[in-house]
Amino acid sequence: MMKGVVFRQFLEFAEKEFGEAKIDELLRTTDLESAGVYTNVGYYDHVEMLTLVTALSNQTGRSARQLLVGFGRSLFPTLIAGHPQDGISHAFDLIERIHGVIHRDVRKLYPDAEVPDIQPRSRDGDREMRITYASGRPMADLCEGMIMAALDHYNKLEDFEIVRTDSKHRYLYNAEFHVFRRD
Repeated sequence: MMKGVVFRQFLEFAEKEFGEAKIDELLRTTDLESAGVYTNVGYYDHVEMLTLVTALSNQTGRSARQLLVGFGRSLFPTLIAGHPQDGISHAFDLIERIHGVIHRDVRKLYPDAEVPDIQPRSRDGDREMRITYASGRPMADLCEGMIMAALDHYNKLEDFEIVRTDSKHRYLYNAEFHVFRRD
């Protein structure tokens, strides 16, 4: 299940990208259990998000990957606004806090929240980091967009490269992100 606020943010992102008329068409022509009505505090099946993304991709010609990466980039400022920035001067500092601090706080506020497992595996100062993503939901593209937004927020995204490797093990979608400074 995903929080309604994420669905609302997706619709806002899509409206900014494609206009209100396109989103009205999307909601009118897509078969959604919620009928496209989301509350910030409600929970909705992640399949509904995938349905929205697929339908929007079909309507706009933009790939689902492009849509989710773009959405991740636009979602980052909203999510980070609710968390203290003390002691964070680099995107890697923030990424190190996702699992142990940020997701822990999310679970306290929303005990039913299903958050992905996003963990740094190695770090070389501010030059390089390997990050793993594991979830029952295939949303690594969203994660990649948020990593890009974090790099852009704290540093210069164009100074970094992201190499991603995807895999699936049983019911988990996995991705490893190798983020490194270009020389």
